Amino acid sequence: MIRTDKLWVSGEVLRIDDMMDMLKAFAAKAGIKGKDFQHMGLLTEETLGMANQLLKDFQGEIWLEGTASGYDIILEADVLPRSEKPDVPAANPEGFMAKIAEMLNCSYMFDNAQDMPEDLASMLPDYMSYGAKDDRQSTIWAGSWSLSSYRDNLQRHRNEKGKEVALEELEKSIVANLADDVTIGICGRRIRMVISGRVSDI
Repeated sequence: MIRTDKLWVSGEVLRIDDMMDMLKAFAAKAGIKGKDFQHMGLLTEETLGMANQLLKDFQGEIWLEGTASGYDIILEADVLPRSEKPDVPAANPEGFMAKIAEMLNCSYMFDNAQDMPEDLASMLPDYMSYGAKDDRQSTIWAGSWSLSSYRDNLQRHRNEKGKEVALEELEKSIVANLADDVTIGICGRRIRMVISGRVSDI
């Protein structure tokens, strides 16, 4: 399996130029070119952009791994502790970004998601409004969200108020249109974001 070295990044140091060098080296080994390479570059930029918008103060590592159908762009980051209670990201994201923000903010209320009160945990599927799974017993990622689940649930509930607007927003998203899937995992203040891309000639 092709896998790049891990590149250290933070909310203040996104290292776009270094990331592009990593992409070129990965693409050369994997035989990715043309539009597939352009899409991989866009998805990598979006990964860093989403992290910067949603996590604010963070530091972690980003890398690429080859898959049977293409590649995964993986970011594992620690959200730096704050003295005040975590708040909604400054950019006030909408659509599926808002759903991820809801999940993150809810998780940040506790040092570990397993410490979450049962009465609040029972409300999470509705609070996070599609795409989230209650996986608090996991020893690795105590909460998770996926774009594919979010899209499928919107399709099933598209006749409900507001869901058609959310679907339209999703259709305009670069990530939603180019990525096979996006998954977000949470364990305390550690986040794992995986954006999966497909290569047309694999």
